[in-house]
Amino acid sequence: MRVLVLCIHYPVASGRYIADALRRMGHDVKTSGQTTGNDIWGIKVDPQYVWVPDNPTQEWEPDLVIVADSAITLIKADLPFTAPIVVWGVDSHVRDYRGIEADHLFLAHGHGLRMGEENVTWLPCAYDPEWFTPSPIAWADRRYDATLAGVMYASRLELVHEVLHIPNVKVAYGMGAIYDAYRDVYHNTRVSLVRSAAGDVAQRVWETAAMGCLVLMDDCPDCEALGLVDGVNCLIYHSTADAVDKLRWVMAHPEEAEAIAQAGQAWAKPGTWDARAQVIIDWVEQRNAPKRARKQKAVDVDIDHDNDA
Repeated sequence: MRVLVLCIHYPVASGRYIADALRRMGHDVKTSGQTTGNDIWGIKVDPQYVWVPDNPTQEWEPDLVIVADSAITLIKADLPFTAPIVVWGVDSHVRDYRGIEADHLFLAHGHGLRMGEENVTWLPCAYDPEWFTPSPIAWADRRYDATLAGVMYASRLELVHEVLHIPNVKVAYGMGAIYDAYRDVYHNTRVSLVRSAAGDVAQRVWETAAMGCLVLMDDCPDCEALGLVDGVNCLIYHSTADAVDKLRWVMAHPEEAEAIAQAGQAWAKPGTWDARAQVIIDWVEQRNAPKRARKQKAVDVDIDHDNDA
């Protein structure tokens, strides 16, 4: 299938993971949209991570268009394609997708706007299995007790600063660690600190769980539906003080904590971008099935007619 992915090309855009997944699946993928160069969150990252759009020629006609960036306002009539157009809204917890026209919306958060409407499907975030591989470092030998790498909202800084008050705790935190650096720091981490932006089960939950960290996260509306269970495959806190208490428990009970991390890793394993993208491919194939059936019926009628003759 020829798939065009439209998104803003910043170094770690979700659209990049989607395009990579579709290529691994054997599809002919091209991307289009503006690029931010090596700028991410106002930080200049290594130029090797710059993502350059393919910008295909008009002769390359897609079979499917995926709009994979919340910042693109899509009006279907403005796009010169006969192919189905879908939106994969990974920011549906903070953005209003009601003004977007598309053949289908796949929204990453089940509690967001438009859930339950026709032509809307819940499609959670995921992890890239090529980048976020299991840690080769034994749990007991990891350097950091806890890590929170990424955009440091005030609520996340509050969490980190409270955690730092725990005696002898080793914490890594801050912005700018992506791909190799992100993987390396979490490979050396026992607990992945997670504080959602707005009640969302974010990508880092799958990414860091898949790498073998114990996810310590705030309670989100989608946790139960996703099978995230406190004390079984993650730790869920209800306040900053509760998060600190749970991290203290981890440090006092390393063997039990490691078992929870292992259960979390098993939970995350199926949640790849490839698996999520397959849901969209299946939707396209199901959508096209009636057309193929009508075409086959027409062929059958012609054959019968020829036999009668």
